[in-house]
Amino acid sequence: MILFLLLFFCLQSLVLFCCLAAGNDPASQAISDQEQLEYIKNWMERKHS
Repeated sequence: MILFLLLFFCLQSLVLFCCLAAGNDPASQAISDQEQLEYIKNWMERKHS
């Protein structure tokens, strides 16, 4: 039982580490920022139309 819990927490920390590493990539961050700007621009256009 303890071994199962230990394995579970190790897998969770691995997934978290991979997500953090992927989020720190400058290229993916720039793409994400661009998508957010486009979404906000479209939302503002729809709101004021």
